[in-house]
Amino acid sequence: MARPLTHSLPSDTLEAAIRFHFGLTQAELGRYLGTSAGLVAHLEAGRRQPTAATSQPLEWLAQLLPPPTGTGPAAPAFAVPGSPAEPAVETLLAALPAFGALPPAALQRRQRLVVAQAARLRWGLHRAGKADALQARRQWGLAVLQGTLPAETLAPAGRAHFDYWLGVLAADVAAATAAPATQAARALAVVRLLALDLEAAALARLLTAG
Repeated sequence: MARPLTHSLPSDTLEAAIRFHFGLTQAELGRYLGTSAGLVAHLEAGRRQPTAATSQPLEWLAQLLPPPTGTGPAAPAFAVPGSPAEPAVETLLAALPAFGALPPAALQRRQRLVVAQAARLRWGLHRAGKADALQARRQWGLAVLQGTLPAETLAPAGRAHFDYWLGVLAADVAAATAAPATQAARALAVVRLLALDLEAAALARLLTAG
């Protein structure tokens, strides 16, 4: 089952809300504001206050946030894919021969190994799923920003800066898209996890049969 994507915002500042909503990195927001990622971190932590030069562009992005802060659309529920469900093993386990009592030591060693391997693989898939959910948020945020260009509200120089920023952001988002080989590797990892879960169940059955 997919689980909601949760984020721990660094603070309740406007900068943090904007970054979370659009899936921006501190460096990307800093590029938009014409400042550094380090200054964005200070702004989010409340150690620094926005200057006149950064307040206006921040206010424009704030208008794209959902109510009550702005008038923009609410973000969809970007969910982290859950781990594959444990396979329906009963039919497969029924094919196990009746070995009778078996020395448990070797089976237990193998079972511990299989369970540990499955746990590591499941954690890796969970992390990959979080990255997928964040990438989906970034793609959505980019589309929102591209569809609301401030043609009337920005001076020509500001519009040129905004267009340039959007172009770099689009390149960043595209570069983070998982390659087909990465997706294939993830599919193989899911297959391996299912096989490990099945083996763990079979080993448990053999141990209890003894």
